[in-house]
Amino acid sequence: MLRIGLGVTLTNWWDNITDYFGDKENKVARIILTIIVAIIAWILGRIVIHAATRGLRKGIPRRRRRVLGLGTKDVSTAKDLLQERLEAERRQRRARTIGVALRSAFGALVLTLAFATILTQVGIEVGPIIAAAGILGVALGFGAQSLVKDILSGIFILLEDQYGVGDVVDLGEASGAVEEVGMRATRLRSLDGTVWFVPNGEIRRVGNKSRLWSRAMIEIRVHYSQNLEEAHDALLDAAITATQREEIAPHVLSAPTVPGVESLAADAVVLRVFVQVQPGQQWDVERAIRAEIQHVFRERGIRLAFSENRVYVGDGSERLPTEEAAPKARRQPSK
Repeated sequence: MLRIGLGVTLTNWWDNITDYFGDKENKVARIILTIIVAIIAWILGRIVIHAATRGLRKGIPRRRRRVLGLGTKDVSTAKDLLQERLEAERRQRRARTIGVALRSAFGALVLTLAFATILTQVGIEVGPIIAAAGILGVALGFGAQSLVKDILSGIFILLEDQYGVGDVVDLGEASGAVEEVGMRATRLRSLDGTVWFVPNGEIRRVGNKSRLWSRAMIEIRVHYSQNLEEAHDALLDAAITATQREEIAPHVLSAPTVPGVESLAADAVVLRVFVQVQPGQQWDVERAIRAEIQHVFRERGIRLAFSENRVYVGDGSERLPTEEAAPKARRQPSK
């Protein structure tokens, strides 16, 4: 009997609610119901988006079988683990970027539908407004082609994962750290703090400087009079010492390498050192290596090349040193 009475009470309570909100004359109540439904839909949408982006953040490890498989070498396993960790960080950035875009688009959709429903409850016909908006959209479509181009480009940027929030990119006219990737424009902050808003449709090329990993590259110019083997060893020792510092070591992914002579300039021999580092950390590593190179080269007495400009002042009657040395050089027998 208690259960039957409780069921009847709940049924009557629900009938009263539906009758109250179903009354066409009760506009205030229906508007309140519309707002409540919109809020609930917005909350549920954010929950669904969060679940979707959480799955994107976790992803499916591509190399787990190779890492856990039998017979794999230690070096190969270490590389696989490093690649998996870098890919996980990349997935987190991509999930954060897509989550921001989806939440913005879904919020705009819910707000538009709720506003249209409230207009209907008030007594304003939405049909003519939608028809007029469609005609206006067709008219504006010819004049707003750049806007459509920006939105389509933004969708492909997100789908292709060209860059995401936190990446350091070069978009041609502007470069810096990505702060926001929208459907219409991308917001960057350059090194000097300038904020750039770049329309997605105007982006012709993308240079991502922090995709999975980065590379620190330092180029030095050694004087021709110096021993190349000593300069090579000094450069490598300086890079190793710098990357072993407590504040630099966590950002380093591989040991420094000096391939050899990169080029022969008119006044110098060019050497380079490369270090694979964490995304976006190449500049800190380069600064540390340069400071150590200056210290090591001065300590070992290795001379770096630099451009020299000599100015001779006279009345023109005196011969320049180069003019005096040239005949002597021509008189020397060739070996």
